[in-house]
Amino acid sequence: MSTQTALVALLTFVIHLIASLSLGVRIVGLRTLRWAVSFALFNVMVLVSRLANTLQAPLLAKNVELNIRAGHLDEIADFRWIIGSATLATLIAGVFFPSFQRLMTRAVDSYYQHRSIGKLLVRSFSFRVVQDIPTYLKWPDQANWQHVTRNRNVPLSIFLLNALANAIMTISVLATLYAGYLNPDLRSTAASMSGLINGLATIILVLFIDPTIALLADEVGAGRYSAGYFRRYIILILFARLVGTILAQFLLIPFAYLIIWVAEHLYG
Repeated sequence: MSTQTALVALLTFVIHLIASLSLGVRIVGLRTLRWAVSFALFNVMVLVSRLANTLQAPLLAKNVELNIRAGHLDEIADFRWIIGSATLATLIAGVFFPSFQRLMTRAVDSYYQHRSIGKLLVRSFSFRVVQDIPTYLKWPDQANWQHVTRNRNVPLSIFLLNALANAIMTISVLATLYAGYLNPDLRSTAASMSGLINGLATIILVLFIDPTIALLADEVGAGRYSAGYFRRYIILILFARLVGTILAQFLLIPFAYLIIWVAEHLYG
């Protein structure tokens, strides 16, 4: 694996780590009843994710261009490593999920004291706060996981749709770039289709998944479901994301061939 590929894998890791942890913000919002501030603070982390996302595609595209010029048209291993970094990021997000909720809850409370993102960031990196971080660490409770596996809170259709949407989003850029190896003459057309692939995943999320989570959050707020039920629901959604990154390994090549087929038949 080249240095450039390793950098892309690192950026992919950051993107998926933040995306997976974003599920915990909903729990923090319920716990603190400060939804707007919870999402506003998390958006600071999203800026890092978007920067990583902006750098990911050009770096990998340059690598693909150099390989094609050198006559290396079968570099699937690089893409496997990159998808693997997404799986690792989601797995680590699951391990630190309880700790992230505690830290975010603390950040929300601190923001109400300082009323400034700048002051909050400065204070967050102070020696005393960094020293206190271990007190907020909490490993996932095995009993909770057993409760989740025994009581299926998420409908199977929602679980599978979430896994599929995350798999498609994981390979949206990767499949379009790998398609360039399959037909180098159409690599520019193929690369420009990443938005189309991402759009498919976004449609699944917006129409079927996000409204379901939002409705459940409102019902928890209204007292129809417990906060514990909502946490278990989110944990299973996180597990679906993990399954999605594994599924992405199997969808990469079929989607790349589909992209080339569409590119070849575009405009007749």
